[in-house]
Amino acid sequence: MDLTQGTLEEKTGRAKKMMLWFGIISLIMSFAGWTSAFVVSSSRPDWLKDFRLPNAFIVSTLIIIVSSITFILAKKALKAGHRKQTAIWLLITLVLGVAFVIGQFVGFGQIIDAGYNFTGPTSNVTMSYIYLIALVHILHVIVGLVCL
Repeated sequence: MDLTQGTLEEKTGRAKKMMLWFGIISLIMSFAGWTSAFVVSSSRPDWLKDFRLPNAFIVSTLIIIVSSITFILAKKALKAGHRKQTAIWLLITLVLGVAFVIGQFVGFGQIIDAGYNFTGPTSNVTMSYIYLIALVHILHVIVGLVCL
């Protein structure tokens, strides 16, 4: 099939799909790189070996997993033509996304209360990675919420 053929609407649809795939692959590569750097850096002598993530991060991770499920349910309802169910599932997904972001900031507060900061004398490489990965996740979720 010649990709230059078709109506303007078909070409626009193909272009949007290609950009979506470009974005998804870029995100995967970014998170893979940061995760890899996190694993490699964990062998540094200044790495905090006994640090445990605050419970708020664990809870927010569970929340975002549930929100993925509610989003899938919204897509299924939409494909079935159930507009009311779609709206309900999307609203639940939106609320869960906001709860995730709030949970991340609660986790930051717990880290700061434990005496660790992103920068300054109480900062270290472990906390820098945690802040970076959490902030990028927050940004990612906020963009998704705006799209919803």
